[in-house]
Amino acid sequence: MPERRLRQESGRSGAPEEVSVVAALVFAARQVREAKDSRAMTTLLAVHKECQSPTLNRIRTRLRDGDLGDLSRLNAEDRSDLTDLLQQFELVGFLVERGLVDLGDTKNIFPNLPKTYAEAWPYIEHRRARDADYAVKLERLVRRY
Repeated sequence: MPERRLRQESGRSGAPEEVSVVAALVFAARQVREAKDSRAMTTLLAVHKECQSPTLNRIRTRLRDGDLGDLSRLNAEDRSDLTDLLQQFELVGFLVERGLVDLGDTKNIFPNLPKTYAEAWPYIEHRRARDADYAVKLERLVRRY
């Protein structure tokens, strides 16, 4: 009430100041949203870059071409490389699940992720015999594609 009297006594309604405050809040909200989007894209691109490393490219190519043979009997190096690849995809699943990155952006940056998941399924299934939660975030992500 005292604020209203002060405005009336000064002959001003306060509307221009209120419009300025609202405009500033809208601008600030947009800035925060843009920063969040930028951070999310930076994170997604960093994971993509890691997935494009020579080692992970090689294991993905060998997986796609069927050169790994029985995925439950991989040698230590192939097992490590395939595990690294799947962990990167599991991270992407986690980021999407938490709403930290956009599913649409993920689909655009990782268009072949479901195919790689399907090709790696025998290995995932083998790992789940010992760890029921292995690659579950990745699986949930693939279901959303």
